[in-house]
Amino acid sequence: MAKQVITESEYEIMKILWSENGPLSLGEILAKLGGKWARNTVGTMLVRLCEKNVVSYNVKGKSYLYYAVLKENDYNIDETKSFLSKLYNGSIGNMIASLYENKEISNDEIDRLRKFINENSEK
Repeated sequence: MAKQVITESEYEIMKILWSENGPLSLGEILAKLGGKWARNTVGTMLVRLCEKNVVSYNVKGKSYLYYAVLKENDYNIDETKSFLSKLYNGSIGNMIASLYENKEISNDEIDRLRKFINENSEK
């Protein structure tokens, strides 16, 4: 699937759809948003997400039941690649060096990264 641009507001809806095991109605999505947006606003965002082919729906009676087509992990990987490319010339090493130099990464986190790399480099 080609990378789709998802706005911050649309991302809020995607997080809800990703967290559920099954499709949700507009009313259920609104409830999970806790009154954050009006019904029409959420409905419009769902239409846009469907147009982007990242969300789809089933019709049950008079209700539309929405579900994510785009997998959360696929979205996260695309966003991470885009972030690394934009800010660090595509290099995770450059990002970690920057975080380390600016004291934004702790020694514990570095140790966890080393352990993860060592455990997974043998695979």
